[in-house]
Amino acid sequence: MARALAVAAALLLPAALGAEPRSFVIDPARTTLVAHFGATLQRVEARLGSAEGSLHFDDHGGTASGDIVLDLTGAETGVGRRDRKMHEKILETPRYPRAVLHLDRLDLPVPLHPGANRLQLHGALDFHGRTRPLAIPLVAEVVGDAVTATGKLVVPYVEWGLRDPSYVLLRVAKSVTVDIQAAGRLSSPSAAAPSR
Repeated sequence: MARALAVAAALLLPAALGAEPRSFVIDPARTTLVAHFGATLQRVEARLGSAEGSLHFDDHGGTASGDIVLDLTGAETGVGRRDRKMHEKILETPRYPRAVLHLDRLDLPVPLHPGANRLQLHGALDFHGRTRPLAIPLVAEVVGDAVTATGKLVVPYVEWGLRDPSYVLLRVAKSVTVDIQAAGRLSSPSAAAPSR
């Protein structure tokens, strides 16, 4: 019996050690979110505002925590008149300046490892006065403690309560596709403190 317990402990110990909590901190300067949507005779692209925040998890996924905050006041399409309408009539950024994703789970098919990792973030998005569940599929490339992640997210903005900007001569798609490119650093509680 003692031998069986020792073997079980030997098998389970590496997994337990691998489940050490980790943190991923976003680098706002290297993180972009770009929204694309179709309209009559054109395709519009809007760079959304700056993103910041962090994700806390372990290498095997499961329960996670953290917030990712998107400052929508910096959103722009590059056309002043259209941007004013977007902020005043659609995003209503004077009233709703931020979107916040509250993370609660990370799906990892295999433990986090160097190279490409397919994963999915789950949480609740506070956006335009409403809170809805959201899942974001990403591919994260891990090199040392540096991580870059890419993904796409389709947002049916009219269903989320935003105004449809279509009018008689202009028809606008009822959803937008958001291209996500995020970068940041991994850390763990056992990492050595940086030297001063």
